[in-house]
Amino acid sequence: MLRLLLCVGMVLFIMAGCTKTESQAPLSAQSQDAAMRARDVLQKLVNADNYKALGFDSLEEVHQATLGAPLDVFNVGVEQLKAYKPGADAAPLLTKSSESVYPVLVNDQVRSSVTVVHKERGYEPSSFGNADVVKRLMAVRKAGGGGPDFIVRVPALNIFFLGSGADRQVLLTPIVEDPRTELRVGEPLPAGLVLERLVPLALAYNGLPM
Repeated sequence: MLRLLLCVGMVLFIMAGCTKTESQAPLSAQSQDAAMRARDVLQKLVNADNYKALGFDSLEEVHQATLGAPLDVFNVGVEQLKAYKPGADAAPLLTKSSESVYPVLVNDQVRSSVTVVHKERGYEPSSFGNADVVKRLMAVRKAGGGGPDFIVRVPALNIFFLGSGADRQVLLTPIVEDPRTELRVGEPLPAGLVLERLVPLALAYNGLPM
């Protein structure tokens, strides 16, 4: 979990250096166009000092990067999670965000990611990196055969799942082992069961980063 936090921290650090430039650029009409812009920015940001932290094996790989198919992002709020009751419909707790995550690939291997956010007048790059999280997500997705998947995260708890299905048939697949919840990597479970196991973590949450 600490490794994921360090990765997120690196993303925020990099974003701080390019927010001014990106905010001056016009919004894109299509999500894919914004993702391409984000990839180009990522290529400019990566250097000999940070390429490993951003998920690349070498500096040369950065210039070979292509984009994979995007994944929509759904959030689960910690307050809603605290109030969740066993057996209740879990679908209403999954709130679709304005973000889409595009894996960054080199020779069809996941290296990093770029995130695009949908605003009122179009799309723009939101963040770069998050290599560890996206590699874990794509590994679980590949093991499960792929499909119309999406990302489910609990921002307050810094927990991510690969989601699949719809309505009452939503499945969540853990991407990290967590002994506190007895959830296993790559084991898809009904969303309600997964959220039920997260309730104690939500109730114990003190507002500090996890």
